[in-house]
Amino acid sequence: MQVGMVPVIPLGFAFFLPFVAFLTGRRKGVVITYSLLALTVTFLAGIWLFHEAYSSREPLVYAFGNWIAPIGIVFEVDKLSATLVLTATFGFLLAGIYSAKFIKTHGLEFYYTFLLGLEAGTLGAFMTGDAFNTFVMLEVIGASAYAIVGFYRNKSEAIEGAFKYGISGAVATSLYFLALGFIYASFGTLNMADLSAKFHRISFPVTTKLFGDPTLALAIFFALTISMVIVKSAIFPGHYWLPSAYSGAPIPVGAILSSFVEVVGIYLLARYTYTLFHGLPFWGALSLVFLVLGTATAFLGSIMMLVQKNVKKLIAYSTILHMGYLFMTLGVGTGLALMAIDFHIVNHAIAKTLLFFTVGAFIYRRKSVDIEELAGVGREMPATTFLFALATLSLVGVPPLNVFFSKMLIFNALLQVSPLVASVVVITSAIAAWAYFQLFITLWRGKPVDGHHHEHREVKRVEIWTFVAVNTLLGVLVVVFGLFAPVIIDRFFHPASLQAMDYTGYIDAVRRLAEAMLH
Repeated sequence: MQVGMVPVIPLGFAFFLPFVAFLTGRRKGVVITYSLLALTVTFLAGIWLFHEAYSSREPLVYAFGNWIAPIGIVFEVDKLSATLVLTATFGFLLAGIYSAKFIKTHGLEFYYTFLLGLEAGTLGAFMTGDAFNTFVMLEVIGASAYAIVGFYRNKSEAIEGAFKYGISGAVATSLYFLALGFIYASFGTLNMADLSAKFHRISFPVTTKLFGDPTLALAIFFALTISMVIVKSAIFPGHYWLPSAYSGAPIPVGAILSSFVEVVGIYLLARYTYTLFHGLPFWGALSLVFLVLGTATAFLGSIMMLVQKNVKKLIAYSTILHMGYLFMTLGVGTGLALMAIDFHIVNHAIAKTLLFFTVGAFIYRRKSVDIEELAGVGREMPATTFLFALATLSLVGVPPLNVFFSKMLIFNALLQVSPLVASVVVITSAIAAWAYFQLFITLWRGKPVDGHHHEHREVKRVEIWTFVAVNTLLGVLVVVFGLFAPVIIDRFFHPASLQAMDYTGYIDAVRRLAEAMLH
């Protein structure tokens, strides 16, 4: 298998899905089987890519159409991006299985088409070695995400969420497109390895020379790119669209957006700052921006969790909180910080998906997202409630669950800046813990509130076993990634951060391929 095939698989399946549905009379069983086959094949491709990346001493490079870089588009996959690709393909597969039971609305074939398109764009963004192709992948993500967020088109909150997301996302990607113009004018290339080579004064075949001093072009490029990421990754003050989008979107979609789509911007900034342009002359100012906005985002997310009446919006602000952690950690600039970012993205994806899916089971049971109307549902679904509690304990950082260890890495990385900055993680985690505790008490005890009357009757226990099966798998991963965190970090995440920080290795992988094609 070729490296470049991995994101093409879900894209190809997505293209043919509406035709398959039409030819088979839109039979639900056929649509679900076809879609789950597509997601499974993509997951297997993700496993293959992960194995290849960790078996190779240098990043994997694939040149589309055998056009050499920087003339053609290339994919460049190192251990860092391979880890994220594997996590994403696994998460999308679980979301597809969960959706087979959760989604009851007409038009299931289009739902899965958008889901597969969203996966293709996300994987492409993690794998691309070209700054312009990143823009293309952001557009693929956006087109799919805006459509699937508004899938419940007969609900006003879905339309509102999709509209806010669409307008905000379009403005954000336009800013990034403008940023590409500035950097291309100075560097004469948009290939990531070539950009890094020029910045570090390393020769590269078939390329032009720098036009003047690139410092100003880089400063404008980063200002515009950060502005894009602030919106795309819901960093304060660009977070405003996310609660509405999550409130209107189906639960599996919220899980995917929170776990993978929102971190694409964080990954992109990490790639630019830690790999391509390591040693920026204005790194001090850039670091301050990351730390200040990340801190503000973390406090905003945790505090707003306390006052939510809509359970989806509570989870949305939890996502904003964790995006704040990642954005803060970008400002440290060390290998430890990059390892913490990578490990936290994976751990957050596992635990947050579990949180979304358990809450989705409650919503499926009560047909409501209002926390007051979900009161007492926990006693009806004890297995789901246990897994919900496991997810919340992990997300607030209770040992020995998985997120505790990635938060500890983030805390240690931030300590390299200041103990005061590191304390943000502790304080905001405590605030989030109180919000989760309040939610758990409402779900379990189900005390009557003003305007609501609960009859005294025996609790009927009803579990949705498809949901329980998926959530149990995620719960096991939450525990396993916690108990074996030291081993997992040493075996996978430490090598990934070392390779991602090695800009010479990143450049050489593409340069050798280009030289081989020339000869």
